Amino acid sequence: MTRFGNPGTILLGIWLVVRALVDLIGFNFQGLDVILALLALAAGVLLLIGARRWRANLGTILLSIWLILTGLLSLVSFSFNGMGILMALLALAAGVLLLLRR
Repeated sequence: MTRFGNPGTILLGIWLVVRALVDLIGFNFQGLDVILALLALAAGVLLLIGARRWRANLGTILLSIWLILTGLLSLVSFSFNGMGILMALLALAAGVLLLLRR
């Protein structure tokens, strides 16, 4: 942990800002998709490592899994029927649990 908390949180913040810039103003350059995938993957791994109490941090753990899958799926171009629904449900569960602080 750094004095700013889990480094995964910092990477998550950077990923969110860059992702928003891409969507809002069309910010883009060659290789950005790979950078975003690696940022998501690194943030997910670091958040997962930083989740000390598994039961108390279920929302963070689900967010970590979502980030790791998002990064990996972007890097390897893997998909299956229902993957979008699975990712959406994982994101929904993580968001609700984070809001409830579970």
